[in-house]
Amino acid sequence: MRKPGKENLLDHLISPFGLVLILTFLTFSLVLVGSTGEEVVKTYDFTQAFGFWQNGFFGLMGFTLQMMMILVFGFSLAVFKPVNLFLRKLAQLPSTLVSAVLLTAAITMIAGLLNWGFGLIVGAVLARFMQQALLEKGQVSNPALLAASGYLGMGIWHGGFSGSAPLSVAESGHFLEAKAGVIPVEFTLFSAFNLVTTFGLFLIFMGTAWYLARNSSKTSDSNHALSIDPLEPGKQNGLARIAGLFMLGVILVGVVFAEESGLGFVSLNWVNFLLFSITLIAYRSSLNFSNAIANGLKSSADIFIQFPFYAGILGLITESGLLNEFVKMGNEITNPESFPLFSFFSAALVNFFIPSGGGQWAVQGPIILETSAAMGLDTGKMVMVFAFGDQISNLLQPFWALPLLSITGVSVRKIFPYTLVFFLVGLVWLWASIFFFF
Repeated sequence: MRKPGKENLLDHLISPFGLVLILTFLTFSLVLVGSTGEEVVKTYDFTQAFGFWQNGFFGLMGFTLQMMMILVFGFSLAVFKPVNLFLRKLAQLPSTLVSAVLLTAAITMIAGLLNWGFGLIVGAVLARFMQQALLEKGQVSNPALLAASGYLGMGIWHGGFSGSAPLSVAESGHFLEAKAGVIPVEFTLFSAFNLVTTFGLFLIFMGTAWYLARNSSKTSDSNHALSIDPLEPGKQNGLARIAGLFMLGVILVGVVFAEESGLGFVSLNWVNFLLFSITLIAYRSSLNFSNAIANGLKSSADIFIQFPFYAGILGLITESGLLNEFVKMGNEITNPESFPLFSFFSAALVNFFIPSGGGQWAVQGPIILETSAAMGLDTGKMVMVFAFGDQISNLLQPFWALPLLSITGVSVRKIFPYTLVFFLVGLVWLWASIFFFF
């Protein structure tokens, strides 16, 4: 029996940081055991393997900062006091559990498509306000279903404006440019394939939320939840707002006089630049803006810690030749007809071990794009196939649910039955979409 206060090593191993360490160890093992290439077994000693890992460890620093910024700005906007007050007013509109669940699900998914960090916090806060409002009106509720509905943004986000994989490959100089070139968002986020699939997923989730709200058990119990203090815009000076307006002007000039045709100018850096300017304008003063960013940075600590390890894994599989082996294996066990579905299900599975979409893309992206190019598949669509697989298993992945659970006061055990239902219906729709529309 474990003594009170004494930490258990197993608890740490099944944490997100523990899992990335396990993946690193497994990758080291694969490199040291040896890989086959050209019918010759190639092995490496510890010194060479450590060199591969160290060379890759800081290879994704730019990408790491991009991922941190997109979460920090989304968080900062979600806790902005006018947004908080707007959510409170929204929560007063529904008079029944069904309407509360549907409104929570819709707002959460729309927010998640705009920015996954924004959607994550907005969904959690809105679910909590909905629960409070229903109880104040003397209505029965279901806090677990409301919380699950407030988590749906993480099940649809990768088809939206903060999608890690599609925005990454749209960036000139991205880490996979040598393998696939630059893939504009017209061929990923704004392709008919993604628009139809994502809109269909939105409707599927809404229909499922309606069914669950009508048929689930109801209660009048309240939860003890974490207090989230909204942050006000500053009044002492408008320096941040001036800087934000200047940045927004730069964006508008860039859009009007963009050399790229269509939406070719949209990239991860462009989205972060836009979010940066909006957040500056919202908080008005430099002090309040800094306070909001400081709070948001706490939520990005896991990205800061884990992404170098994912970069190390990428260095190991790339420099050792394992990447080529995985590509070769994919060519042998699949064909152009089956590889999209194979990639979709593998992305959903790997997400359980690598909960960050950006970190997972760093590891799986090279394999998917290299194999896709070899098979002559549409690389833009394959990026979205990966995105669909990554996002749907978030509904069973507890890593990103931690803020939601704290804010709503709902336990994993209570929310899981509902997120499992959403996961299953979403999985079926995405499978059908890839099968029929790829």
